[in-house]
Amino acid sequence: MTITRNTLAQEPSLSPKMCEEAMEWWLDMREADIDAPAPAAFMAWRNEHPLHEIAWEKALVLGEQLDSLRTRGDPNLARRALLLPSQEGLSRRRAIKGLALLLSASAGAWLARDSDMVSRINADYATGVGEQRRVALTADLSFELNTRSAMNAQKTDHRWHLRLLSGEALIDTASNQALFIDTAQVRAQASSARFTVRQFDNGSTQLAVYRGSLQVNPTQASTWASLQAGQLARFGPFGMLDQGALHAYAPAWAEGMIVANGQPLQAFLDELGRYRHGHLGCDATLANLRVWGTYPLADSDRIIDAVAQTLKLDVQRFTRLWVNLRPLQVNV
Repeated sequence: MTITRNTLAQEPSLSPKMCEEAMEWWLDMREADIDAPAPAAFMAWRNEHPLHEIAWEKALVLGEQLDSLRTRGDPNLARRALLLPSQEGLSRRRAIKGLALLLSASAGAWLARDSDMVSRINADYATGVGEQRRVALTADLSFELNTRSAMNAQKTDHRWHLRLLSGEALIDTASNQALFIDTAQVRAQASSARFTVRQFDNGSTQLAVYRGSLQVNPTQASTWASLQAGQLARFGPFGMLDQGALHAYAPAWAEGMIVANGQPLQAFLDELGRYRHGHLGCDATLANLRVWGTYPLADSDRIIDAVAQTLKLDVQRFTRLWVNLRPLQVNV
């Protein structure tokens, strides 16, 4: 789904009807065949209104919290919390209403602190989970948004000013006119350059230059740093945090791929998890196993299976929205 700017308030609210619809779809997805494609009606509902996408993502968060009760060793507690219609004598409609009340009670607090969600529904350009979008502002200036990303674009005094609100973007400018790009941590200036900018949840921004150069000014610093083609660096508001070298002509995601060059398994799963709904993780004992390979992003489940096969791990799929890797179980 592509989300564009609308007239929603800065702190949108989810109606009871939206919460019920989201939890009904959540129950449907729990009960569906893991390998079955998402129903067309479900995708149509998500695309019908920007808040439907938010309701769905919040339903997933609530579902993860309820599903986590499985790990506490009390199946009765988990069953009571999940309120499934076949349990505790509850009808499906009553189960949905109960879950919707939980979602509605939590949604306000979630939205208030989830700046990523708010930014995406108020942005000029945005993408949902697992989606990418290319935007051509002029013949000489374009950008591509990665999954869960939001960007504002404004032209003033014959110059373009971009602001990455969340996520990641690949920006390409062939113009000699200065372009400014801001995040919460930095302002960068470029002309005739190709580069990526990514804003992390930990309060840092990463810039990677594939062509040309960038001048970077952290928001709380008075000096500018220079990045040349083939360099990447991560910045906080007070300065550069670390720096490295690029070994590619473009980010892998822009080519529809995800690349692991000896990444710890947990870090790789965290990165892959940006492109799918639900929980994706591994047992703590496996977190530092190394992952190598290049995988097409189009099918994240196939990636999970391939990594598990290579590392000789078991894939636990409690539902299509809750996936965990664990040591291989040998039947004797």
